[in-house]
Amino acid sequence: MELSSDRTVAKTGETESPMKLIEISAGYWLPRALHVVADLQVADVLDDEPRSAAFLADKVGADADSLDRLLRLVASHGVFDRRDDKYVHNVLSRALRADHPQSMRAYVQLVGLPVFWQSWGALEQVVRTGKPAVDDIFGYFKAHPQELETFDAGMRSKAQSAIPPVVAAYDFSVFRAIADIGGGQGHLVEAILRSSEQTRGILFDQPHVIERVKLDESIAHRLSAQGGDFFRGPLPRCDGYLLMEVLHDWTDAHSTQILQQIRQAAPDSAKLLVIETVLPDENAWANGKGNHFGNHIDINMMVLTGGRERTPAEFERLFSASGWSLSRLIPTYSPYSIVEATARS
Repeated sequence: MELSSDRTVAKTGETESPMKLIEISAGYWLPRALHVVADLQVADVLDDEPRSAAFLADKVGADADSLDRLLRLVASHGVFDRRDDKYVHNVLSRALRADHPQSMRAYVQLVGLPVFWQSWGALEQVVRTGKPAVDDIFGYFKAHPQELETFDAGMRSKAQSAIPPVVAAYDFSVFRAIADIGGGQGHLVEAILRSSEQTRGILFDQPHVIERVKLDESIAHRLSAQGGDFFRGPLPRCDGYLLMEVLHDWTDAHSTQILQQIRQAAPDSAKLLVIETVLPDENAWANGKGNHFGNHIDINMMVLTGGRERTPAEFERLFSASGWSLSRLIPTYSPYSIVEATARS
């Protein structure tokens, strides 16, 4: 009896590892299903009543059986609830609606764009060559206006969830003037100015990006927009600088150029805040804490831009090479951290 039990345990242990590999290797099936649900705008046509797949398929122009099977998969992972062969909203599925205050539909659609999907399909070539799958992802979006709209909408969508934890984790009122370098549409610096009424802000990005910016009228008197090139300067002179998910787009050499340009413009008392995911160091791995969303983003940067996420030691080396000193790491209640650096004389 005991021997039979031991054999059962051993057999279970032997199959667990291979099954885990099967689940990981097939993992892209789920996100692709979610992309399609977002593109079909299923969440927008589902109201407060439980609805059948046939009802939803008629509304979005899809095959009822195929949509039912697709929704069954995403519902099994917590997006929509399934009750008596019908679907009803839950917290996650409501966030796929365009009218949700924290809608993530645009971001899901962004990640599902063909340029992203096809680039990840070239991952083996990226690993073999060390070169990204796209020559210039920013140039690609500039040349494809419709997809650029999806990119902008996706960034707005992401900002709604990513920025509040950053603003809550740091006292930005210590800055008289703060510059958001490579700040895109200005979501971060606007949120900071709303939280710190005495601070002035400058949004700095490429001219074609600045042309699309629509400033929040309630803080427009304290926020200006400036077009330029953060590789060449000149950059604004402020006592605070922000870089949110900028350095991870670039190699160490390019990141050093950006940091050097900021240092040339910055007074000796300035602080720099780099907001990105910080990868676990070897101590974290040794303590079983190597699982971090930054590991996923790191590969996405490798595929799309040739950039990377970094460990604390890697940030320290970047700063040291560009006139800055790492002062502290500030975690937030999100995957992002604030990496604070001070100007070095």
